[in-house]
Amino acid sequence: MSEKVTKIHEFDPKIYPRLVWVVVGAKLECLQDMFGPDVKEMDECALAEVSRVGRKKPDNRGGVLIRFRSKKDMTTAIIAHESSHAAIDIFDYCECCISTDNQEPFAYLVEFCADCCNQVKTGKFK
Repeated sequence: MSEKVTKIHEFDPKIYPRLVWVVVGAKLECLQDMFGPDVKEMDECALAEVSRVGRKKPDNRGGVLIRFRSKKDMTTAIIAHESSHAAIDIFDYCECCISTDNQEPFAYLVEFCADCCNQVKTGKFK
């Protein structure tokens, strides 16, 4: 019996210099192979988590990794929550500010991250 291969889905928001990776139920070894030894096990109480990472293969690129323990944990609420974390990390990297008089760039990025998660959840990719 062959072992199930974990798919690490990669998305490029184009206007921000960071990539977004979404993965479900990945083994630590698989993540460390792609992103290096700094990737740690998810907190045992977490259903999902966001980490700043750098892809090592096939070339070096930085971004955020959104990890879900399972597809059943990819609820609307958890996707929204993790997408906010991912967008904040990307904004921090870009030294962008979130402000009440200019919310659209941040809202767009949260929407992009949530859409990436939903594509992985549904298996319907753009």
